[in-house]
Amino acid sequence: MTKVRWYAAPVHKFEKYDPAVVESDWYDWWQKRGLFKPRDSSDGGHIETTRSNEFSMLLPPPNVTGVLHIGHGLTLSIQDAIARWNRMHGRSVNWVPGTDHAGISLQSVVEKSLRRESGLTKYDLGREAFLKRAWACKNDHGDQIKQQTMKVGASLNWDQEYFTMDPQHSKVVQDAFIRLYEDGLIYRATKMVNWSCALQSVISDIEVDRIPTSGRILVDVPGCKNKVEFGVFHTIEFPVVDPPENGPSVIQVETTRPETMLGDVALAVNPADSRYANLPGRTVMHPLLKKEIPIISDGILVDPAFGTGVVKITPAHDVSDYTCAQHHSLPVVQVFGTDGRVVNDPGFAEFIGKSRWEIRQLIVKRLAASGAYLGKRDAHASVISRCSRSNDIIEPMLMPQWYVRCSDLAKHADGLVGVGKIDMIPARQKAIWHSWLSGIEDWCVSRQLWWGHRIPMYQVRWNLASIEHPVVWVAAECEQQAREKALQILPTDKREAVLAMGPSSGLCTIVQDEDVLDTWFSSGLLPISVFNNSSLNSSALEPATESANAKINGALSSVLETGQDILFFWVARMVMLCTYFAKVPPFSTVLLHPMVRDAQGRKMSKSLGNIIDPMDIINGAELVKLQDTLKRGYMTKEELARSTKELKRLYPRGFQRFGADSLRFTLILCTQQTQQINLSLDNVKASHHFCNKLWNAFRFVHMHANKLDRQIKNRAMQQCSNYEIWLEGVDKKQLTVFDRALLSRLHKMLKVYHRAMETYRLAVAAEAVRDFVQRDLCDRYIELSKQVLFDKADASTKQILFGAIDVVLRALHPFMPYLSEELWQRHVRGDASDEMSVMECEWKALSSNGLIAHDPSAEYENEASIAIAFVYTHILVIYAEYCYLVFGVVAGIRSLRQQHSINLAAETVKDEDAAFIVAVLASQEKKDEQQRLLQMVAAHEAFIRRMSKETSVCMRAVSKDRTDGLTSCMPIASDTGGNNVASIIISPQVHVIARLADGLNPIAGQDSEKTAATVAKLEEELSKLRRMVSSDGYQKNAPETVKEADR
Repeated sequence: MTKVRWYAAPVHKFEKYDPAVVESDWYDWWQKRGLFKPRDSSDGGHIETTRSNEFSMLLPPPNVTGVLHIGHGLTLSIQDAIARWNRMHGRSVNWVPGTDHAGISLQSVVEKSLRRESGLTKYDLGREAFLKRAWACKNDHGDQIKQQTMKVGASLNWDQEYFTMDPQHSKVVQDAFIRLYEDGLIYRATKMVNWSCALQSVISDIEVDRIPTSGRILVDVPGCKNKVEFGVFHTIEFPVVDPPENGPSVIQVETTRPETMLGDVALAVNPADSRYANLPGRTVMHPLLKKEIPIISDGILVDPAFGTGVVKITPAHDVSDYTCAQHHSLPVVQVFGTDGRVVNDPGFAEFIGKSRWEIRQLIVKRLAASGAYLGKRDAHASVISRCSRSNDIIEPMLMPQWYVRCSDLAKHADGLVGVGKIDMIPARQKAIWHSWLSGIEDWCVSRQLWWGHRIPMYQVRWNLASIEHPVVWVAAECEQQAREKALQILPTDKREAVLAMGPSSGLCTIVQDEDVLDTWFSSGLLPISVFNNSSLNSSALEPATESANAKINGALSSVLETGQDILFFWVARMVMLCTYFAKVPPFSTVLLHPMVRDAQGRKMSKSLGNIIDPMDIINGAELVKLQDTLKRGYMTKEELARSTKELKRLYPRGFQRFGADSLRFTLILCTQQTQQINLSLDNVKASHHFCNKLWNAFRFVHMHANKLDRQIKNRAMQQCSNYEIWLEGVDKKQLTVFDRALLSRLHKMLKVYHRAMETYRLAVAAEAVRDFVQRDLCDRYIELSKQVLFDKADASTKQILFGAIDVVLRALHPFMPYLSEELWQRHVRGDASDEMSVMECEWKALSSNGLIAHDPSAEYENEASIAIAFVYTHILVIYAEYCYLVFGVVAGIRSLRQQHSINLAAETVKDEDAAFIVAVLASQEKKDEQQRLLQMVAAHEAFIRRMSKETSVCMRAVSKDRTDGLTSCMPIASDTGGNNVASIIISPQVHVIARLADGLNPIAGQDSEKTAATVAKLEEELSKLRRMVSSDGYQKNAPETVKEADR
């Protein structure tokens, strides 16, 4: 095979960490070796493909309309970590990519582009020419998204890549619609729908953002030069015709929508409202239309305590009003057309063609002139319904549409989660799932677009007077099939008469429905079209049997990982549709992640200028480049100016080049923020620093690779899947307490890591590895090893270091694939003769008698299992393991020397003259414990002197009875030779004390007060922590992994 870059780079000539170099060619290498394809014996893989070791997953298809955003980056980071981890457990992984045709989004982009370039509309262009332009737009964007996905490092099976309008998927969508229609689950009905005038299409309820407001608010609306007022009640007076003697002569009505008055057909009052008891059955004179409309009684619609207790009924533009009109047999008068402009002629020619917002002002003006308008007031509470795609104000419209009957489908989908056939993580989403599916309404699946899967419904009109029902709708693949199906509906005698006249007789007109299907309908069928297509079944809509495609726990795929914001847009629809056809769930586990917001918790949007492009984080981007990206979008001049200004404020220097690994690691760690992810570039910078720390630690260790027995390294190279091979030949009896403690911590890290990965708590796993690398491996063990690495006789330390690094690189690979591959290759390979990826190194179970094991004898545990150390005003919390107490002493000496400018001792001095005293405290009854602890610290006196670079150190036992706990070291000072001292508490039993120059006594000053307050606070927090872990609720409900970590 072709050598890759690192083979030519000598280990001892490592450059500094540069993600652009590290991430430059590994993806191509992985692909060329076929590592992203499912393993099986036929293509050279080393395992047999069986249902038990298969893992399949579908990438939520990004919209083909643009570039990947940070939410896609999160999805890719999570899913790739899951895929790589499963490969490293010997499973055959099939992670399938694709892109969605994004009906409304792509059509909007094409229409804006067309209008900007030529001033034309889609109608000027025509359907066929418009669709050609849409396909060209798709082809332009699709490859860019693929390249960006690869840049993130996603190990997808590109051989199975799909597009939702590919012929195979389009056929599945068409067949599914026809089947559902013929099974009685799809029907056509005229209902109130959510209409977007900007998109010129219906949208579903879950695509409507319902924004609560309190009081007056001005809102930007697409197509309007000025902001539109919402959140106010307009009061209008209606004269009662022939009022009763004891009743009102006028009725006041409050409305938030005076523009709909052109469609008023009645006023409604509550029958229990005594104010209007004599009015139902009478009429009022409409102050604008100048015609009588009835007063009706409705106890469901009207709340007597709300407003004036009177509601105007406009059935064509309000859902509740339409229901009321049906109940009372009232007419429906449409006011606005699909463009949001007046179509009804009420006798005012100047109103025709005016927009909703223009007509509002004209009507208020006219009513005021007649004296019927009494003013406006703030509404205490109202809701603005906005289109989530266009930000347009939704206009309720009465239209015929195609619907899916959802009650039975939803009940079955709800039951699958309820009985555990589909697991849902986090579990709290199960209640939300149940609540939504229990109250589900029928799903409107028709959209008034040109781009998408055209609905396979044909209207057949018979031009024969003798046919009683001349117009029928049929579901068909083509016109010819539609005609044949329509013939089968006719009575036998009529069918025979039509057949006798011949197909060219012109007896019928066949027209296909102009609308297309909701994008979520086609994407809801993806698990079937991707995973239920095989040579074993003739159609993807056939039930998945054991012999065919029901592979993982009786489901079509293993895991569906996606954002919690599309739980009902997509996840619910997949479960409903796929289980109806395949008779098995589309996946066995649903894993939901929160939405990514900016550092202030705001939703990322173009108008705020806070959108973060993952490619800009990976590659770096100057401010000018970020602003140019905004200009290439489809914003108004006002939006662009606002966005550009905000972008400059947030990122004045643009983005540093952090690389894909740093971004991925950051996003994974952020998933611990369970409600929403507030992403800050500071988090990414911290991950970049971690990558750099790992790189430098690796460089240091490998500077001494030539001093490791060549036979040990050769064995490790030959048995790459066995990471314990590095420790072969190490005599456990010869290990120091530091060696044993590191191996114990490594064992604990692996235990937490694998449990977390198995339960999809990726952030916990990533954090466990990061903490081990930073604290245990780099800050402590490598610091210690810097002395022994130069001792040729000490091979065990080098073996332990190499073994620990090998484990770390394997553990980090799912999160940081590029850096882990780069370092692992340098770690184990000497040439290119036997290429193998760290991704192919399977995790083996730890040997029961191996060196990587929990070693309680190497860990010092006090009653809380943690020690609290504070360094001046900085608080450090460290695990009080046996050996790390020594590191705390070293850190204490260094900190005191720096804080108080104490000069290094020129030579070793007598104990009574030592600048630093390590005091071991104990009460009279615990003298034995004190002596044991003192001996342990004293045993490492040489190490403490060397690591702290301080020769003027002594160890001393001090009576704890002479202290007042942790808050003062004055009594200790009297035991140690004077009051002019500074102290750091390493643990309740161990203090480091420094003698200071005359006149400098921080204990008597503010530092002592701050110290006492800090320690008191920490003692209180420690007490709370002890109570928590000892509580019945914690013992009963806390996961074992959490208990293990707390221990």
